[in-house]
Amino acid sequence: MALALLLSWFLTAVWIVFMRSLGLGKKVRTDGPQSHLAKQGTPSMGGVAFLLAGFLAYSLIGRDGFAGLWLLGLGFALLGLLDDLGGSLARPLRAREKLALQTLMALIFALWAVREVAYTPWPLADVLLILLAVVGAANAFNFTDGLDGLLASIAAVLLLPFYPYPFAQTLLGGLLGFLWHNAPRAKVFMGDTGSQALGAMLAGLFTLTGKLWLLPLAGIIPVLEVLSVVVQVLYFRRTGKRLLRMSPLHHHLELSGWEESKIVFRFAILTALATALAFSLGGGA
Repeated sequence: MALALLLSWFLTAVWIVFMRSLGLGKKVRTDGPQSHLAKQGTPSMGGVAFLLAGFLAYSLIGRDGFAGLWLLGLGFALLGLLDDLGGSLARPLRAREKLALQTLMALIFALWAVREVAYTPWPLADVLLILLAVVGAANAFNFTDGLDGLLASIAAVLLLPFYPYPFAQTLLGGLLGFLWHNAPRAKVFMGDTGSQALGAMLAGLFTLTGKLWLLPLAGIIPVLEVLSVVVQVLYFRRTGKRLLRMSPLHHHLELSGWEESKIVFRFAILTALATALAFSLGGGA
């Protein structure tokens, strides 16, 4: 973990300088919280740095059978990178195209994973379950990534029960090195490159360790974030009004007067409590 942390700290710093030299920065929505306007131009796609750091460290010490999760993460990271670069592409990916690619990658992983674990008596049902978990987690984590340090903190907590595994150690170290630069006010964002990969990899880790049933409870914050988006859209289509001030949930809380750092701390605490409860009910890691 220490090696991954140091590599991530260094590579993230290099990435910040590199992105600034290219003049690439995050474009902030003008209809969101006004406090976010100050973040305009902040370097993004920092997921490249901490994922690379984690992978390099894992390559040196990894002996836990989870090497395939890095391949899964690479696929989702590349897809997230296309999202992050959307404004620079001739034609950005449409939502249905992105979902199709996510589904394809999750299906390939699920077909491999069912040879390692079983959750039902029916392999086809297991494939569908794992596919939905990976795609759902990738998008839920993507929605959660909207405040300085929020998703990285939540993902770090979710990794703690798996600490004995080198995969979890190196990915956690990568996140901690990234968080050094991501503390408010963030100097870099992970972008879709990092958030989609994190969601897919965490879902994959829960899957391969036989703990997939615990993920909805342990990951209660991403679940609430994606549900807030779904409910907001459905309510607006039905009534023409907004149920929340803004979705996802963290933006609603911001516009309700909560400070950004308060939301991050409290969501991390809730994740810790939910994770402890999930693993105590599930018999431990």
